Parts: sequence; structure tokens; C-alpha cells
Amino acid sequence: MDNTLIVFASDHGTVDKCARELFRLIDGKVDICNLSEREMVPDLTKYDSVIVGGSIHSGKIQEEISRFCERHLDELAVKRLGLFINCLLTGEMARKQLEDAFPEKLRLRAIVLDCFGGEANELKMTVWERIVTTQMIEKDDLMVELSKEKIQRFARLMSEADNIPQ
Repeated sequence: MDNTLIVFASDHGTVDKCARELFRLIDGKVDICNLSEREMVPDLTKYDSVIVGGSIHSGKIQEEISRFCERHLDELAVKRLGLFINCLLTGEMARKQLEDAFPEKLRLRAIVLDCFGGEANELKMTVWERIVTTQMIEKDDLMVELSKEKIQRFARLMSEADNIPQ
């Protein structure tokens, strides 16, 4: 039986929504850890697979995710690893955000990495965030939508990875 840990940080709830959907879809025992709400991380040695996710704000992933990846770089590099981000960009720009979000050592080792899209939940944003996000969406014609298909594909690939020799 595979044990999976989903580690994420969520500022406005979108990453939390995606992490919980992955939790529901992934086979085996799955634990979830929101770094935005806790300081302690479960013992990574107890997990076969780890999924790390966060959102992009002003071109960067949350500091909690960056610190987690740096502190646990060697441990993560030997796990079945999945990496995801949420952002409003698409295509090549989203791919660049994904590359910049995680250390190269982890990106090269990941079974699956993807951008699930994004949401703009105005109720959870500050006034300044609402103004900036609205202007960005109008100016850059951004995609304000989560891709359920990408989340399902990600979960399927992580679950199928049980059969991949490490």
C-alpha cells in the first residue's frame, strides 16, 4: 500500500481546493499538510510519495513552499514526487512559472508536474490584490479557471507510479 503526503500552502483557498481534490482521487493512504496553517511537517520517511503544491503571486511561489523544498531537498529527491502550482497564466508563461517555483533537482525527479490554472476569489483577497488581479486579468487575458482534467490526470499518474520501479 502506498503512503502519500500532500504538502501545500494556500493563500486564498485555490491550492487547498486542488490539494483536497488530489486527496480524494489518489489511491492508497493519503495525508495532507497545509503549511499555511502548521509549522511542523510530518516525518517524510513514512511516505512513499510526496506531492508539493502552491500558488504563484507576483511571479513567486509562497515562501513556506520554497523553504520546505530547500530544507527537504534530498529527502524529496528520492520520493515518488509530484509538483503543482496554481496560477492564472497559460501556455509557455505558466510553464515558466512552474519551472521557477521549484528547485531543478526536484523538477527533474518529479513523476508529474503541472499547472492547474487559477481562481480569483475576491472575498479572500485584500483590496490591493483585487485591484491588481482585476487589472492583470483584463490586460493579459488570463485564464481564471481550474482544470479538473489536469488534476485528474495528475492524480492518475501519481497513482500509476506505484508500478514504476524506483
